Amino acid sequence: MDALLIDGGHLCDSLGSPVMVGGERELLQRAAIRLAVRRGSLPHDPAFGSTLHRLDADGPAGARDARALAAARLALAPLPQFEVRAAACAWEPGARRLTVRITLALAGRDYQLEVDV
Repeated sequence: MDALLIDGGHLCDSLGSPVMVGGERELLQRAAIRLAVRRGSLPHDPAFGSTLHRLDADGPAGARDARALAAARLALAPLPQFEVRAAACAWEPGARRLTVRITLALAGRDYQLEVDV
């Protein structure tokens, strides 16, 4: 069980206690955290996180998607319950933001997680 995270903070119930999650929802939250945290940013665990933040908007989209897929697989390797199936990047020039959509399989179902880089 883990505390449910919403918009960077814990979701609390009407009594102010953290809402707890388990099962697939907890595993998906763990995956989302690993993808969003910059690899090397935690001094106590420098291998935690992903290198998605190193992606850039330059070059062919197919090559960028392949790099994102490799980065997602590396980040989620410690979670063997997941199969990372695909990664697709979308560049928003006005916002100067790269969004990476990762497709995961867990317990026979597909899920998509998005990370803004």
